[in-house]
Amino acid sequence: MAQNSNFYLSFGRHERYGSDTAIEREDMLSAFLTGRQLKKWLPVCTTVYYSPLARAAETARFEALGMDVSHLLCVEALEESATKFAVNKFINELLDYTEDGVFYYHFVTHLPVIEKLGLPFLGAGEVCLLAAENKEEMLAENYKIQIIKKPEIDVALLQKLNLTLADLDKLSADEIYLKLAQIDL
Repeated sequence: MAQNSNFYLSFGRHERYGSDTAIEREDMLSAFLTGRQLKKWLPVCTTVYYSPLARAAETARFEALGMDVSHLLCVEALEESATKFAVNKFINELLDYTEDGVFYYHFVTHLPVIEKLGLPFLGAGEVCLLAAENKEEMLAENYKIQIIKKPEIDVALLQKLNLTLADLDKLSADEIYLKLAQIDL
């Protein structure tokens, strides 16, 4: 998407818990695909902010990989027990200090934080996209909302990774990350 003066924030809910990983292995692929979708549809994302809890951090890592974003920041205000005041203060201060030329940030957090922001219910791995004419309109909460559903893992991705779902279960999160980093979609 060509850059313009529109301003975007996207709030993603973390993926599902894994039994021996922070999130399920299939959800690592879904998070990567979510990042690819966001990269395709939106301006360059400057930073991915995430909650300190492992499932949010891991979701953010795979979404950022899909978006080609290397700047990830852990933020206590995105933790599920954060107060509504702390969440709003963080978002407002971020917007107040956003430099010219920055048009998009992504956040990975939890349902209670999504609710504190007054946004619609999100299932695990879904994203709520806020679009405003500019960052001032975003601060004024004059934005449009769109829900982005969690993408399905398709056979083509597994083929590019040279994996089956059974093979996927044998890999660590880091091994999956490295495989995804090496493919071109």
